[in-house]
Amino acid sequence: MKPVLVIFTGGTIASRARDGVISPDESTKSMLIDLYRKTSGDNDTCFEEKSPINILSENMTFSGWNSIIKTLCSVDSKVYSGIIITHGSDTLSYTSALVGMLFRHTEIPIILIASNKPLDERGSNGLFNFTSAVRLIKENRFTGVFTVYEEVCLPTRLLPADTALDRFSYYGGEPIGVSEYRLKKPRKQFISPDITLKNEVLVINPYPHFNYTSLSLANRPAAVLHTLYHSGTACAEPPDGDSFSVLAFAKRCAALDIPLYFCGTKGGKAEIYSSAEKMSKQQVKTIDRISDVAAYIKLLIAYNQTQVSPSRYIYSNIYFEML
Repeated sequence: MKPVLVIFTGGTIASRARDGVISPDESTKSMLIDLYRKTSGDNDTCFEEKSPINILSENMTFSGWNSIIKTLCSVDSKVYSGIIITHGSDTLSYTSALVGMLFRHTEIPIILIASNKPLDERGSNGLFNFTSAVRLIKENRFTGVFTVYEEVCLPTRLLPADTALDRFSYYGGEPIGVSEYRLKKPRKQFISPDITLKNEVLVINPYPHFNYTSLSLANRPAAVLHTLYHSGTACAEPPDGDSFSVLAFAKRCAALDIPLYFCGTKGGKAEIYSSAEKMSKQQVKTIDRISDVAAYIKLLIAYNQTQVSPSRYIYSNIYFEML
């Protein structure tokens, strides 16, 4: 069996707690592999290591993502049987979607994992997730990108964990949600993954009495993603004036030539609410049947590459992100 490449990026799985504070610790890299060998009895699998960054994942910015992208682009897939990326849980869903979309064409499994607690604490699932990732690679059952956190899931449908139980959920309700045939089917490279993220996408999440005038748009984002309530709606008929109207905000974006996308519309649903009907008459683009996380990552990639038009990238099903 060819070696497994482990790319360490930090997070809880690479941290220790001291005096009640959890922070990254370099020694945990060898601890993870040592624990795996001790508990599995597997002394045959060869592991190679890279560590482009070592941060808590809540501190992830473009520089961290660019380092991960460059590291993956530098890997010769013919040398390895698979790649495991250890990551923090806070932004695991975002990095998972990024890697899943950029490396949809991978010829070997790329698996992202995380941990709920440091490895040396009771109840940590980090070793379980790592062991599951190694097993998935050794089975040689699928190629593609996956996320393993207590179960195997599609990286482009993973949603952020809740703050009460620290549990992840999945867009559409299922961790995989596609047939084994579709997973095994070879995928061509859509765009070269060797891109550099620099153009920002602004995300707006609606809530009652959201005042759109608090958004200056002075930094001129490449695009704006506006999420919607579950009914595919936002405030379009405010009793308190245009400051709270998504329609007035859409006109501001149009005047500045900033593309505005609604995520969460109901597509071809026969009946819609009056607010959604008013929104549909605006010159606003919509992205249907996709999670907010995947939509954000998709827009980031679309507006940070020049290989295809942004619209072609956005409206193609890149890696099972669209239901």
